[in-house]
Amino acid sequence: MTIKFNARQRQYQAHKSSFDTLLLESVTDDAQESTAIATLEKALADYLECDEVIVCNTQYNAFVLIFMILGLKAGDEVITSPLGSGIAVQAALFMGAKVVFVDVMKENFTLDVEQVEDAITERTKLIIPVSLLGNIADMESINALALQHDLCVIEDAAESFGSRQDGQRSCQLSKLATTSFHPMMPLHGFGNGAALCIADAELREKARELRSQGRDGEIYRSIGIEACMDRAQAAIVEHNLSIFDTEIAARKAIAQKYTQALGSTDLMLPQIDEESNHAFYPLLVSERSSIQTRLTENGIESKVPFAMPLHLHPAFGFMRYAEGDFPVSETVAQQLLLLPLNAYMRPDEQEKVIKTLSQ
Repeated sequence: MTIKFNARQRQYQAHKSSFDTLLLESVTDDAQESTAIATLEKALADYLECDEVIVCNTQYNAFVLIFMILGLKAGDEVITSPLGSGIAVQAALFMGAKVVFVDVMKENFTLDVEQVEDAITERTKLIIPVSLLGNIADMESINALALQHDLCVIEDAAESFGSRQDGQRSCQLSKLATTSFHPMMPLHGFGNGAALCIADAELREKARELRSQGRDGEIYRSIGIEACMDRAQAAIVEHNLSIFDTEIAARKAIAQKYTQALGSTDLMLPQIDEESNHAFYPLLVSERSSIQTRLTENGIESKVPFAMPLHLHPAFGFMRYAEGDFPVSETVAQQLLLLPLNAYMRPDEQEKVIKTLSQ
């Protein structure tokens, strides 16, 4: 028996009839062409308790759209974390901007606000806090800092959709946010997808226009990109949203059991906020390779989320960062291990994980 890291197959089997119907309709029902996207956008807006949500095909394009409506250009500086997927970084570089990295805090893997303040210059235009593994950055402090320096904040909420901070949902903690519906994300489709949350109505309208090659019907109004979401993915994400809170509750129970059972071991357990979406269960382990090997030998899948922090990847060598520049991010990348955690995990499977780790 292999204990899977994620539960996509089990989720499909549990809701097979609904998924099969939605997928068939997406290729046979012409009426769905005009309704699937609108239905998903309304459902997301209702869930987030906001005016509107704009969906698109990838989070990379979601960032590009926001950068375009904000007029990000060569010479502008964007502050973000070296511990993340790199999507926001590549999108900012694509626009010609300069990316400035700031280290994270070891407690929750999010931006160190004091270091953000030190990194602000007269060229800084954006701060992009990455809400990682369900943990949300200190958005109140970051927003206050941005207001003081007349900067924009974009929450990268790919892994924190469904989490809350002081009762307010991730994606609604700044005036701009993006999230992802990639299959590895908490709320997901069967393929890629993303959403933008933009507080300003005028900027939202501009983003909608740019999302469809700058077209208004059959008329090109501006130079845009092709970023529309596939209607099949929209239907799947909308269905998964309807069961999302139930899945969060199931993941929370599993996470609490891990913490209770592993508390007596030498493992460094995560600080998980009660308002987290419990998307992942991270451990920091100095002997990661041997622990992961032990898990694998016992048929347990685990995941190393980062090969290395972004500043050490060859593609970003031109930024002239070096090993040691961001010690917390480097340590976390070397030690972080994610355990299997999903809403469809059986009690006996979790017991086996716990037993294996307790040896």
